[in-house]
Amino acid sequence: MRTDGAHRPTQHHTEPFPWRRAVTRLPEDAPAAGQAREFATSALQVWKIPDDTRDDIVLAASELVTNAVEHGRGEVTVVLRQCEDRLTLRVWDSDAQVPVPRPAEQDPVRGNGLVIVEALSEAWGYETGADGKWVWAEFAVPG
Repeated sequence: MRTDGAHRPTQHHTEPFPWRRAVTRLPEDAPAAGQAREFATSALQVWKIPDDTRDDIVLAASELVTNAVEHGRGEVTVVLRQCEDRLTLRVWDSDAQVPVPRPAEQDPVRGNGLVIVEALSEAWGYETGADGKWVWAEFAVPG
């Protein structure tokens, strides 16, 4: 895990930060979702994010990385960035095709990742570029 910010958070430092960031890159294969969950859990525990909020962010990270692996191309990048009471999760893949939520009734078992992310987050969206896209979700972090 790489972290950046006004101060570099460590597992020993518990003072609040104006902002903090954690980044990881994952291979484009099935274990990436599990690796994303481990990465997000670790970073959010260090940052002392409350359990309920942490669980929502970890699940959203898993869903967005699963989408990136199943529908995107190339290495997947996951970024967590907290600024005061807002936390943004961003997932990159090398496919510029925009994500489209499917109605839950279309397949009650699979294909509901974006519906889940929408339910868990305060907002979600995407930004496309010539060589891929970021899909993001924003969460409120209780103080």
